[in-house]
Amino acid sequence: MHALLCLLCAAVVAASPLEQRDTVTSTVNLGNNTGTPQHLASGFIYGIPDQPNQIPDHFYTGIGFNYARAGGAQVAAPGRGWIWGLSEYKVRFASALSNYKTARKYNANFIFLIHDLWGADGSQNSTAPYPGDNGDWTSWDNYLTQWISDMNANSATAGLSIDIWNEPDLTYFWKASQAQYIQMWGRTYHRLRQAWPSVKLIGPAFAGQPDRSNTWWTNFLSFVASNSSVPDEYVWHMEGGGGDMEGAYGALVGILQTYKLPIKPLNIDEYATFPEQVPAGSAWWISQLERVNAVGLRGNWLSGSQLHDFMGSLVSKTNTNSPTGTGYYPNGDYQVYQYYNLNMTGYRVGTSPSADLKLDTFATVGKDMVRVLTGVRITSGTWQITINSLSSVGLPSSGSLNIHTWGFPSNGHFGEVDAPNDLGWNSHAYSGNSVTFPVYQTDTSTAYAFEFYVG
Repeated sequence: MHALLCLLCAAVVAASPLEQRDTVTSTVNLGNNTGTPQHLASGFIYGIPDQPNQIPDHFYTGIGFNYARAGGAQVAAPGRGWIWGLSEYKVRFASALSNYKTARKYNANFIFLIHDLWGADGSQNSTAPYPGDNGDWTSWDNYLTQWISDMNANSATAGLSIDIWNEPDLTYFWKASQAQYIQMWGRTYHRLRQAWPSVKLIGPAFAGQPDRSNTWWTNFLSFVASNSSVPDEYVWHMEGGGGDMEGAYGALVGILQTYKLPIKPLNIDEYATFPEQVPAGSAWWISQLERVNAVGLRGNWLSGSQLHDFMGSLVSKTNTNSPTGTGYYPNGDYQVYQYYNLNMTGYRVGTSPSADLKLDTFATVGKDMVRVLTGVRITSGTWQITINSLSSVGLPSSGSLNIHTWGFPSNGHFGEVDAPNDLGWNSHAYSGNSVTFPVYQTDTSTAYAFEFYVG
């Protein structure tokens, strides 16, 4: 049972987003047009069945699915990747190729995880080889030759990006030295750039976010500056329990300036911990990513056959243990992403999170309505939202504003939620070209959307 979100009104004097950024207030500036919505956060890693068309089309199109990421990890045996022989490589390649084809069916981009295809998906044993061990690059070079040939043979380079290695700063995926990783990056980058000049080579896909004290970041960026192997997108992951995209991006820009490197697009191709994959957490992460124009892919915390299903914990089905079973239905998170894709049209406007980073908002101005998607990051309490510059959408600077509220409840990762809850309309007096109302977050999982008509 999810309690109704209570809304009260308060007259406030209009202020800039910076001035309003106090501990409990997330601010929306309707006068700050930040561009056309592209549902940047509507991607996920793995989550696609290897059997084509297993999940019905409308689940993908409903969320505006635009980015996938896979490489054949954790397929059924025997399929442990290149380091176990060509036949086991082929099993993983077939899985990744099927996922690529599914992504392209919806015109989604595809990030190929070549470390998984190699066999370093975390399930490798303690003696598993890594590229360049003992200065020997023969197996890695042969692997790239095989993979490049197979991708070309299957015309699988349109919409393709390549993560040269996933989370090398974690020994779970890379047990060799940092210096060996950096050498591998340079060799692989130039080999793939020569093979496919237009394919995006992205990275470094570190688990840790940019930080001047992190030698993985500083050594990597120093190297790519000297090696002419600058990634086409800067990639890192936001799954470590932190979460401040403005701060992380600011740190990156500072390091790039140090090494005289160019600004490039951002791709956070794993975001959100498993407990954060509920409606409130999803809305919070959408807001964080959109603020810095970062592409985002939901992390995937499932394993085995479930890793290759459920669209990154957005859908479920009647038998969750059946790899080929159907009978799919949406969960609560799905409803957030569907609203984000289908309802939040027109143009985006600037927002800022509460200073404690617990409440965040993403807002758009459509032809008919202003829509504000709201998430509190997996906690309960009281916050508030201030919406400034009401006159910029044709409303008077004072008066009464009717706001429609939708609640997006959770029913667990595998529980069915067929629609958000219509929580009705409330009238709010306001003045000073601005309205403020509190958000009483009585659980830790429900997200909300607030709507009102433009003038």
